[in-house]
Amino acid sequence: MARKPAPVSGVYERVPGNDIWSARIRVNGKLVRKSFGLGPRGRADAIAWVEKARTIKRTGEGVLPTTAKRPVLTTAEVAVLGDPHAITVGKLCDEFERYVKAHPGEYRDQINPPKRIAEIRAMFGERDAAKLKSSEIEDWLDDIQEDRHLANATINKIRGTFSMVYKHGKRRDLVDANPAVDVPLRDVGNGVERFLTDEEESRLRRVLQRNIDAHDPVNHPELRKQAIHRLLEFEVSLKSGMRRSEQYNLRWGDVDFERRIMRLTKTKNGKPRNAYMIDDVEAALKQLHDLDLERRDRSSSQPNNSPKDVVFAKADNKKWWQAVLGEAKIKSYRWHDNRHTFCSRLVQAGVHLKVVQEAAGHASIASTMRYAHFAPSQVVDAMAVLNAKTGR
Repeated sequence: MARKPAPVSGVYERVPGNDIWSARIRVNGKLVRKSFGLGPRGRADAIAWVEKARTIKRTGEGVLPTTAKRPVLTTAEVAVLGDPHAITVGKLCDEFERYVKAHPGEYRDQINPPKRIAEIRAMFGERDAAKLKSSEIEDWLDDIQEDRHLANATINKIRGTFSMVYKHGKRRDLVDANPAVDVPLRDVGNGVERFLTDEEESRLRRVLQRNIDAHDPVNHPELRKQAIHRLLEFEVSLKSGMRRSEQYNLRWGDVDFERRIMRLTKTKNGKPRNAYMIDDVEAALKQLHDLDLERRDRSSSQPNNSPKDVVFAKADNKKWWQAVLGEAKIKSYRWHDNRHTFCSRLVQAGVHLKVVQEAAGHASIASTMRYAHFAPSQVVDAMAVLNAKTGR
């Protein structure tokens, strides 16, 4: 029979004989208990924890835990990791994750932000939030990009979530600085916008109309309605300049046919704005209203939480849009590029850049200036004041 190990003060089985080990120490008169696990490894970890705590208690060179979740740290470890009683990165992550889940209107994506927050917590959760350095975040992003072959755009999203964790912490007076904001963004390309040519638009419209014609109104009325809906989605996007989220969150109560505006409450920068209704957009919206389509539940386990009065009956256009682009043989074009096309066509038509800024809802004229190269005539007209005057 194997010899029973000698007992160690403070190390014990909570249920005698179950070989699941715990440890306890007294800190400032309070008993702190911590569980370590099963078998010899669990017992060894419990002994190491108790002995480390007793050494620190005897010498005063370190920090003792006040709860089971707090680590036992020597003075040297505190110098590297920070004060365990300070606000940790994990605390910031918890606070921000709670905020995200409590505000689904502001954070419509309730899947990816929590995933990224969990990654940050797993890596830096125990660290003192005030002592984390930008260089450490940057090195970590380098490592996960190399290990998992992540695209620069994905790394930028993780970096952005990291920054939001700290920004929320600053709003809650938990930290004073944001180290993530100094981490440089990765290059995701040369920033050249993609625009739809007239010929490409014609091909797209032919495909969309062909899909409508493929379903006769007698035998396949619902499928025909859906095909018409897709054409109208495209029409409104191309001729209103709304962002995708603005368009698909639009509700009938915010559509004002009399004033010819669409009140957008959920915008990129969080500030409400108006989108404007030209004749073609007005006609498309009225036809959408007459279609009388509603968003449906995906399944009994995935109820549709969309408001009843949303303008667009289909919230997700990714599959049909990619299919139409493929059939029309159009490459490297996204739904968001409809907005670029909207802006570029206005500028090409001679519309003043300040008007384009208002129509597109750009927060600053700098965003609109990306399209200035489409308006050389405006520059020439402005320079005309330098022409020599007749008779001089």
